[in-house]
Amino acid sequence: MDARSRDVVVAPLPAQVKAARRRLMLRDGLKFLTLTVVALLMSGVTTLLFRSFEAHREVLAVRWAERGQQALAAGKPAEAVTALHTSLGFRPDVRENQLALARALAASGRVNEAENYFLNLWQTQPGDGGINLELARLARQQGRSFNAIEYYRAAIFGNWSGDGPARRRDTRLELSSYLVGLGQGKAARAELLIAAGNNPDASSQLRIGEALEAADAPKEAATAYRNASDDKTFAATAQAKLGELCYAQGDYACASEELTRALRTTSWTAEQKQRMSALQDRSEWLREFVLSHDVPSQLRAEHLLKASRIAIARVDGCLVQHAEQADMMQLQAQWKALDTEKNRVELRHDDDVQDQYRRLIFSSERSAQNVCGAPTGDDALLLYLADHPATQFGGQS
Repeated sequence: MDARSRDVVVAPLPAQVKAARRRLMLRDGLKFLTLTVVALLMSGVTTLLFRSFEAHREVLAVRWAERGQQALAAGKPAEAVTALHTSLGFRPDVRENQLALARALAASGRVNEAENYFLNLWQTQPGDGGINLELARLARQQGRSFNAIEYYRAAIFGNWSGDGPARRRDTRLELSSYLVGLGQGKAARAELLIAAGNNPDASSQLRIGEALEAADAPKEAATAYRNASDDKTFAATAQAKLGELCYAQGDYACASEELTRALRTTSWTAEQKQRMSALQDRSEWLREFVLSHDVPSQLRAEHLLKASRIAIARVDGCLVQHAEQADMMQLQAQWKALDTEKNRVELRHDDDVQDQYRRLIFSSERSAQNVCGAPTGDDALLLYLADHPATQFGGQS
């Protein structure tokens, strides 16, 4: 083979082939570009639709949440549950709506469901004061007093958004009321005394005073009312409450003084003023007839002499209506035997004689009521003293 046969000569491609290749490359490039543009457009449309859908979900979540909150505020918990469930279906991560749904479940009587909701929320925030308070109320409804008290105390020491001191005060007051209902007055008083120390403002002192009265702590309640009376805004209300408390405790001098001070203001309704005036008048009268051993002996003797004249007149008047009534005749005889010149002298220094007078005064008023009906005027007030021995007469009758 010669040299020419060993060399391969490549002939140039025809022009038609080159043109075909260029057309193929251009067509493929256009297809790729078209597909890219279509993909970008579809991606944009998808993103737009997704964002529109998310925005719509957000709008629906807010709208249903508002309906739920409005229904709950209007006292329609069942409607609130439905609306809030729907809202959480669109936005399940909104804690405010989760709390609202739990409260709506509790308000609609679905206690177990509500407790489960609150417990799930509690697990993420065990120190939340509001959640602990709700759990305390649910445990209270189910009669689980130990758990309720524990949750109440956790709420008091928990975290509160907003006015924490006021919420802690309100929680202590609620706990104290619960403890009183459980018969745990001592524990209730301890909680209230802490609240009184932590809340020196007059408005709180008034509320705490009322709670202390309910917890059978009259001395501490009186202190709270006196603290509140230092504030001009609340002075009249505090004085009125203190006056009524003093009256109930048999301290008629205090009652008369505080009610007189309270009546100097013009903030009372006609009905309130009439009631307070009547109580103040009774206090003025009763302070003149205090028969307790706390009163100095000579003053007590003077009160007994005044009261004995009223009681004797009551017995005599009753006998006019019922001349043959044995009880009245016996009382009249007892008065003749007791109310002698000698005993009236000894009355000023002899405690035994004073006690004889006091017992016969009360016995006369009680018996006369049974025979002649309810007394009026001075006799009615003496009967009031007879019927309230625990505060006024050292527990004696």
